[in-house]
Amino acid sequence: MTYVVLMIICFLLLMAIRIPIPFALIASTLIYFIGADIPFNILNVRLLRSFDSFILLAIPFFILAGKIMSEAGISDRIIRLADLMVGRVKGNLAYVNIVVSMFFGGITGTAISDTTAIGSVMIPSMTKKGYTKAFSAAVTAVSSTMGPIIPPSIMFIIYGSIAQVSIQDMFLAGALPGVMVGVAQMVVVWLYGRKVELPRREERISTKEGLGIIGDAFFAILLPVIILGGIIFGIVSPTEAAVIATFYAIFISMFIYRSLSWKKLLEVIRESTVETGSVSIIIASAALFGWALSNEQLPMLFAQYLMENIQSPWMILLLVNILLFFLGMFMDSIPALMIVTPVFLPLFKMLGIDPLHAGIFMSVNLITGLATPPVGCCLFAASIISGESMEKISKAIMPFILANVFIVLLITYIPGFTLFIPSLFK
Repeated sequence: MTYVVLMIICFLLLMAIRIPIPFALIASTLIYFIGADIPFNILNVRLLRSFDSFILLAIPFFILAGKIMSEAGISDRIIRLADLMVGRVKGNLAYVNIVVSMFFGGITGTAISDTTAIGSVMIPSMTKKGYTKAFSAAVTAVSSTMGPIIPPSIMFIIYGSIAQVSIQDMFLAGALPGVMVGVAQMVVVWLYGRKVELPRREERISTKEGLGIIGDAFFAILLPVIILGGIIFGIVSPTEAAVIATFYAIFISMFIYRSLSWKKLLEVIRESTVETGSVSIIIASAALFGWALSNEQLPMLFAQYLMENIQSPWMILLLVNILLFFLGMFMDSIPALMIVTPVFLPLFKMLGIDPLHAGIFMSVNLITGLATPPVGCCLFAASIISGESMEKISKAIMPFILANVFIVLLITYIPGFTLFIPSLFK
């Protein structure tokens, strides 16, 4: 036990001096292996075993499909469709930003992809229409947190592989909370619009133009329908759906929209390979760190300690959410989820909490950290695109973060929000 505590302290110190998270995880785990005198061949076995899952093959294909759609200019078509749907209301571009993130989340499944793809178009458009840079960047960063919630979601795939929960059920369970997050953010925009005179779209869109916009975006919107429909109705597995999504994205980008050349496709494949490698290193290092914790029975000891000292399950869940929120502020959501899932699962089992329900509120909580100061990656991306300082964006984003936190607490204490839709397909 002494060495696992030393491992955790070492990890926290390495994070404090800004060592990349995968290297901090591996270096601190090596201290545990050396101190506990565990053979290093076990280290190799554990690293390789972290990828011994067919479901994880879906990750590189979803990453590739998302990048293809992003590079092919699909975001422009979805933005025009969202603008048509929102109409000429006050603050319409802020609402469009959120609606686009809902659509785009069903394509890319990652938050940072949404921030860069949508932000590069929406932030300049919003500032040109009279929105402040800080507000435009804040809306873009926080709305991108819907990407990993609305299926398909890489986080849900990883959690399902760890907790042995159906990926199909995870996708179904995440749909309603994802929409709830979007609606809560729209409420913030509406309240903000009551204090500040937000711009609105002046020009009208004719029926003919509207039909053209719908037709132009049809094949792009069809992608998440193909993915989710195939998985929900048991036609394909999540991995097979990811492969189909990739080939579909290539087909419509190159032969229907004709916005992607063969040369650009090769560049996108190379970029996706690099990103997949980065995710794979995170998965392997976090899995090794989690194995060390489990090997010392730390999850069970932690669960027993909370159960013995705190009588109220509501208070335990509140403490868990506070811990997750602060962890998400300083750590990327994927390694954080991989570390805390083995720790909290025994606790949730003792409390009688469905692991499907737990996976959703844990994911939404950690994802909120992607847009939360001081080190949220979506916040940094929005700052770079907008050219606005982190301080001003951080101030503008706080009401949206509070809205996300409210939704986290709502889905934590009312399981029906996550379990209702999966129950319909049982």
